[in-house]
Amino acid sequence: MLRAGKYPLSFCLRGFTLIELLVALAIFSILAAIAIPNWSALLPTYRLKSSARQVQSELHRIKMQAVSENIRFQLVFSEGALDYTVQRDGNAVATKPLPEGIVIAETGTISFSPRGTARANTVRLQNIKGECTQVVVSPTGRIRICNPSRCNEDC
Repeated sequence: MLRAGKYPLSFCLRGFTLIELLVALAIFSILAAIAIPNWSALLPTYRLKSSARQVQSELHRIKMQAVSENIRFQLVFSEGALDYTVQRDGNAVATKPLPEGIVIAETGTISFSPRGTARANTVRLQNIKGECTQVVVSPTGRIRICNPSRCNEDC
């Protein structure tokens, strides 16, 4: 039985002292100060990859919509633009923005027929660091992402 004011030994050993918490906080702060500048340098690359996946997904969507509605769909893009336009049988349906810091590097149109085939073309995307990626559409309607060695080259 315990006497008043006396606690078992295991109760006294629980928890952290204030000094231990301050040391852990200091170490965490130092690690965060080292990591944050590196993270911000990687953001343009992540945005470029994200925008390529966005365009690829949009192309898959309009390809399936062209087949299901039995009508021609197009993705229209302009050099230096911050967005692209989806057209249904030549009429604009929607304009969709790209992530911040991403521009389209070349003008063009990708068109899908009601059979799911396409007029082959490439969407070239570029970030503020000058890195490029391409979303390539083949005549059979295959859509893929590739990374060229230079922005003005095909991959």
